[in-house]
Amino acid sequence: MHQPQDSVTLIAGEYAAEISPRGARLLALSHGQEDLVVPADRTEGGYAGCVLAPWPNRIAGASYTVDGSAHELAATEDSTGAALHGLITELDFTVAQQTEDILELTARLEATEGYPWTLDLVLRARLLPEAGLGITLMARQPVTETDAADQEEQEADEDAVEPATADAAAAEETAETLDAPAEDPSADSGEESAETDAAAEAAEAAEADEAPASEESAETAEAAETDEGAETDEGAEAADTEAEGAAQADETPAETPVRAPFGAGFHPYLRAGEAPLDECRLTLPASTVLSTESDGEVTGRETVSGDLDLVVGPRLDGRTIDHAYTDLPAEAWIAELTHDASGLTVRLIADTPWAQIFTGDSIGRAGVAVEPMTCPPDAFNSGEDVVRLTPGEWFRVGYSIEALRAG
Repeated sequence: MHQPQDSVTLIAGEYAAEISPRGARLLALSHGQEDLVVPADRTEGGYAGCVLAPWPNRIAGASYTVDGSAHELAATEDSTGAALHGLITELDFTVAQQTEDILELTARLEATEGYPWTLDLVLRARLLPEAGLGITLMARQPVTETDAADQEEQEADEDAVEPATADAAAAEETAETLDAPAEDPSADSGEESAETDAAAEAAEAAEADEAPASEESAETAEAAETDEGAETDEGAEAADTEAEGAAQADETPAETPVRAPFGAGFHPYLRAGEAPLDECRLTLPASTVLSTESDGEVTGRETVSGDLDLVVGPRLDGRTIDHAYTDLPAEAWIAELTHDASGLTVRLIADTPWAQIFTGDSIGRAGVAVEPMTCPPDAFNSGEDVVRLTPGEWFRVGYSIEALRAG
């Protein structure tokens, strides 16, 4: 297996994976002597193994509007003028943890004119001898000094809550804990897990963001209104207006961070060993496919049919596909590339609402890209399935790849 100088190798049983800190990119994955993805060094310009964030796919015209503000990005696809596959493919990550079968990478994406939000990113890869490679990407806006001050103020307010109110809050917190979903069984539970620490930190920040307005501020506004009530009608009206304005000012934080628009995806090209793609079958349980312009602008959607119907696992010979699919199973979906003659199946599992399928025609059909995506093409313009990141709250998305052998 090719070993670039800046790659990290993971080993577990018959599996081996290589990941580069540059862009947190999956360079290679094999089981035994057979490739499960097309090695990145065979796909010049094909984004093989790349992590796609803060958006996957294309933004038409390399421009978008969010919260009433227009933003201009660099057009990174000359043929269409679109902004393609986000901003982190060349971002250098730091190795935060490394063992024989686990890798954790961290990075900060600094705000730019085209994307004026700073993001903290964590990519965690784990290789298991019985289940293959699992990859999770985490993203959040960092907590600013203003956010921290708001949290301290909220904690001070909570200390002053009357006993009855405190008891009710404690009961509500207990109920929320009992109703909380179980942790992902693939996640680590060790004390040294950065993922666990980050989740706890995010939960604290979220509680601060959702805190009610200060009781002290409300009392101040009420006192001002009472004192002014003894004045003339004109003075009373002016005092009421002033008190109302003060109350509104108290209810609105001095600095409310804009939630960052975010989407993510992954770009592995599945490959069943040395089998030609045209001899393989691809299964994807999606019932709807998008129609798009070459720059990613969505022009319609329709029920899958003909060469675009992958539900029953047709052979790929004669099929050219570069389309976004949706209406996938809600809990999780499975895509399988199968070579019947050798009995090898490469299985990808994800839970994203979208998947881009590309038959790799620009790389000589060396493999088929199965790209889990959290949102569709041009999502920053349509708004469809765009995540809005709140400072301190982590968003997670991931996928896994494993080898299955008949018999």
